[in-house]
Amino acid sequence: MNSHQLTEEVKYSAISSLPDIDLPPHSCDCHHHIFDRRFPYAPDDKRDLPDATVNDYRHFKNHLGFSRHVVVQPSSYGTDNRCLVDALTQFGGNTRGEAVVTDCVTDSELNSLGSAGVTGVRFNFGAGSATTPEMLLPLAHRLAERGWHIQVHATADTLWALRSLLLQVPGNLVIDHFFRLPQPEPLNHQTWRLAWELIDQGRCWVKLSALYHQSTRTDVSDMANVIKAFLHEATERVLWGSDWPHPNLISANKNMPDDALILSQIFNWASNEQVRHKLFVSNPADLYRFTESNAK
Repeated sequence: MNSHQLTEEVKYSAISSLPDIDLPPHSCDCHHHIFDRRFPYAPDDKRDLPDATVNDYRHFKNHLGFSRHVVVQPSSYGTDNRCLVDALTQFGGNTRGEAVVTDCVTDSELNSLGSAGVTGVRFNFGAGSATTPEMLLPLAHRLAERGWHIQVHATADTLWALRSLLLQVPGNLVIDHFFRLPQPEPLNHQTWRLAWELIDQGRCWVKLSALYHQSTRTDVSDMANVIKAFLHEATERVLWGSDWPHPNLISANKNMPDDALILSQIFNWASNEQVRHKLFVSNPADLYRFTESNAK
């Protein structure tokens, strides 16, 4: 991509120019959401977020230059995955989904979600109340039989409190947002040790997404050490995600990030083509089961 000023505004992003980077073909955004008010939010939703639709996201991804992506069920919808399934249908075969269900979900419901493109289930312990830690292992065993993954979002302290459960998860486990390791010394937090306990089991993936959760700088440069460590010491287990449309920032009435700048930072921290290909292409293809036939 050649750097130049944008001629159109990108919704829910402070993108001001396109970065001077060349993403590998079939690059994947492994974490974004869709909000569509045609589908009602859960009764306990308090954020009342505005629309961030399929068309809005298409505009966003076309500016950044990736083709594959993963739609993550946001907490606003609880366990009602109709918006997610509708988005997967609109996007087509270059897209996968991560749903939210409880341990009472039926096999028939899981089959339907799988047919729509869902390959994983998310537990969000940072927002929402649809799922609990007690549901984690019973559901994880059922999903492992399908080859699906469990994804967990929580603060670093909460992840540490869940350590014994997380170490028992069968099958693939994905941790959102770089384990939410806090500044100013992320590598000294006890959850840094947990991250490597999980990664060393050979089934844990880490999303390098939403760096602004812990960064104190608009260019997220203070995240370099922790992100570089994951990129170069766990190259087989890293994923990148935009977290568009940045719902936590919207609900807190904070400024939108410059997604092009953040993507450029991560691209450059990856430092060589082999690491970049793992991060953007082959790791997502392995976890989410993308094939060349749905690469477009």
